[in-house]
Amino acid sequence: MKLSYGSSKKGDVSEALRTISEPAALFFSVAKEEMLAHAATEIEKIFPGVPSIGGVGQSYIGKQFFDEGITVIAMKDNIKVVADVLEQASVMPIKYIRRLENAVRAVNGERGKTACFDICSSGADVRAVTTLSGYLCPLGYDLAGGTSNSASIACNGRVYKDACAFLIFKNLKGKIKSYKENIYIHPQENDKQFMVTKADPRDYRIRTLESMSAEKLYTTELGITRDKITTQTFKNPFGHVCDSDTYIVSIKDVEPDGSITTFRPANRMDFLTILNIGDYREVVQDTISRIKNDLGSTPAVLSVNCLFRYIMFNDEHYWDTYLSEMCGSFSHAGIVGVGEHYNTQFVNQTMCCLAFE
Repeated sequence: MKLSYGSSKKGDVSEALRTISEPAALFFSVAKEEMLAHAATEIEKIFPGVPSIGGVGQSYIGKQFFDEGITVIAMKDNIKVVADVLEQASVMPIKYIRRLENAVRAVNGERGKTACFDICSSGADVRAVTTLSGYLCPLGYDLAGGTSNSASIACNGRVYKDACAFLIFKNLKGKIKSYKENIYIHPQENDKQFMVTKADPRDYRIRTLESMSAEKLYTTELGITRDKITTQTFKNPFGHVCDSDTYIVSIKDVEPDGSITTFRPANRMDFLTILNIGDYREVVQDTISRIKNDLGSTPAVLSVNCLFRYIMFNDEHYWDTYLSEMCGSFSHAGIVGVGEHYNTQFVNQTMCCLAFE
């Protein structure tokens, strides 16, 4: 597969598409929600019938970063692609499962060569990921994607609220594989796990850990004050321990009653740990090496980087270096999301991607 790109800081769709020809599929991002409908309509007019999905957020193409206007990522050569949408994504996306089934059937899905890239409305992640992965993963089809910074997403020229748009890819000449990059590690000493003893998952609220207010436990363990909690998550997020893996849970806010709201829900009797930031430069190099070892020296990579990762990398003056290292190794583009999807899991503060041989 080959990636090509276009952009317009003014939000001019025609300008953004000027460098793109004969795409098999399009993935686009706009800076503001009010730009989404116009962009979706114009893309459909210029490339009628070409599968397309889009959302709201910052994006990157090679070494370039965009936080205004529109960016478009085009995919072509040796791929078959179908785009569709699961509606009522935060309530009952399973009602629309036939659309997913039909999309996989249309590309003639094949284990190891078929995968899904999705973008969903903010707040719709849990049920969207459960629905997508519940069908795809048992068949051996990987999933990666993320969350639009808005209530709306676009698919095939139309805008939907509370929905999840997806691209089903089949690589006609090689493999497709999903990857998750976690730059956080378990503490080497005193690796404690804390049971969630009271929570409101619908409100993304952790009330107590080990029967202690979430605020008190977190501040006591790290030796910090309450006012530091929302920034400390950049270095010490919660980690949800699940089997042999750990999935990151970012802290959003602290409530007057001592509960903590997060960007990913936690359930009663979940086990959480408090993670430490690792050597992220080494982790990035390890991801690059894994992709090259699995798929050769020149794969194309479509990714989602968490907003908190972007903020932290930018604060550390590493973001530009990160983009250079990624695009120096393979063709790379993607978006900054407010949530990330990796196979069966909705995660935070993570990079998730699909890599095409």
